[in-house]
Amino acid sequence: MAWGLIVSFVVGALCALRVPILLFTIIVLIVMAGYAFANIGSGSSGLDIALWSFILAAVLEAGYIFPRLLLYIIYVKVLGRDIGRSKSKNGSDLFAGNLFQAHSDGRLSPKAERASVDKARPGIQD
Repeated sequence: MAWGLIVSFVVGALCALRVPILLFTIIVLIVMAGYAFANIGSGSSGLDIALWSFILAAVLEAGYIFPRLLLYIIYVKVLGRDIGRSKSKNGSDLFAGNLFQAHSDGRLSPKAERASVDKARPGIQD
């Protein structure tokens, strides 16, 4: 059964690379049902079959989570730390700018906006 657990982990890890989570959940349910149906005639108790099918499902899901956790650690923790170091070294603020911050441009002031509206409708007063 150890080989079955190893294969389940590897299959879960390979599925993590290309299979969406909803389809993977359906695959896990199919594996659980397949294991249960394959072992009904083996003389094992129902509790033993249910326990092993849940263990296989847990190992499949652990295999699915492992590559995602590894990619998270690589991209967010390691590469994020490198970006922080490069920012402090050369002084460039890659992520420091706020995209939603208002500019101090004269075109965005309420006075300039009102003037452009008045020019567009010269005879109408607010």
